[in-house]
Amino acid sequence: MTQAKQPWIYSPAVDGFWILGIPFMVVAVVFLLPPAYLQADTMTVVSWVILVLGVDVSHVYATIYRTYADSDMRRDHPLFLYLVPFAVFLGLLLLYSFGAMVFWRVLAYYAVFHFIRQQYGFVRVYSRYENQTRFERAIDTTTIYTAALYPIVNWHLSGPKNFNWFMKGDFIYHVSSDFKSVALVLYVVITTFYVSKELLQLRKSIAMRRKKGEKSQPLVNIPRNTLIAGTALSWYVGILYFNSDLAFTAINVVSHGIPYIALVWIYGRKKYVREGFASTFIAKFFRLRYVAFYAGLLFVFAYFEEGFWNILVWHEGGHASFFRSFYLLGELAAKSPWLAFFVPLLSVPQVTHYVFDAFIWKIKKDKYAWRDITLAKPLGAARTLTSTGNI
Repeated sequence: MTQAKQPWIYSPAVDGFWILGIPFMVVAVVFLLPPAYLQADTMTVVSWVILVLGVDVSHVYATIYRTYADSDMRRDHPLFLYLVPFAVFLGLLLLYSFGAMVFWRVLAYYAVFHFIRQQYGFVRVYSRYENQTRFERAIDTTTIYTAALYPIVNWHLSGPKNFNWFMKGDFIYHVSSDFKSVALVLYVVITTFYVSKELLQLRKSIAMRRKKGEKSQPLVNIPRNTLIAGTALSWYVGILYFNSDLAFTAINVVSHGIPYIALVWIYGRKKYVREGFASTFIAKFFRLRYVAFYAGLLFVFAYFEEGFWNILVWHEGGHASFFRSFYLLGELAAKSPWLAFFVPLLSVPQVTHYVFDAFIWKIKKDKYAWRDITLAKPLGAARTLTSTGNI
């Protein structure tokens, strides 16, 4: 009898906690916070350091492990790695020449697109064992996009909230109760289609098992359904249920950043288990005993980037003590013409991360060699290393 197999990336425990469970956990934590923490402006320095530096900016630099720190990538795709940041910088310089608000508005919508595409990418990964029809695949795709886009559309149709994606005025609002009603109806209809499709598939799977007496396919795709449910929950709660900067930042940032950091670690873990942890210096970051160094290096990169943002662009007085050493370099005037250079320059890591992610995680056209590593079963060597204490 063939046993049904769920399409985990690493394991039920790792996927369940670090990728699929994150949205549910962070939403639960936000609901447990005292109401005073969910007022309009309650982002303390501590919460900012944890959420923005520790997750949001840090996850951008996790891409380094997958690109510049990967010797195979440097050998096989040097032009891609070194021309993209340069092209991004030139594009950002041009974009900023149209005005600061145009710059931030375009980046905000690009960021929204990037966040949604990550969820779509996970859906495709967690559907890789399924023999879906084109219609079934279209339903999954439409549902994951709807789960994320409906709260964004509702936000645009409701007007400004107590939080922004990047900064005040970066979204274009068109308040309309009629359009909001239409959007809600579409949201319900699409969700109903998806649930109905899953119930029908469950019925077919049960009937097939009874007829053939085998478990070649799982009754329900647990990771894909969990991912879609978590996306719908976190985007709805973070944007529509609460009207709080802290709630939005916590749910939005953590639900996006932690799974990405976990995915990069899984890639490195599987890659260097195969090659041997002594193959390169960077391989050591993917040994379990050094996972704190893996995350810590990301925080160091984030700290330096945000320090320069603070003295050159934002001038956040509340963060001055955290970036005290940067102020020895002096501050840039608030309306300095040099902002047209430094804002695009400091935005390069973030936008390069967006661009890289559009290529390095492709499943079908895996030109950048991640699928066969990340989606392969962990080698038996991983268990051996664990048993010998050599992790």
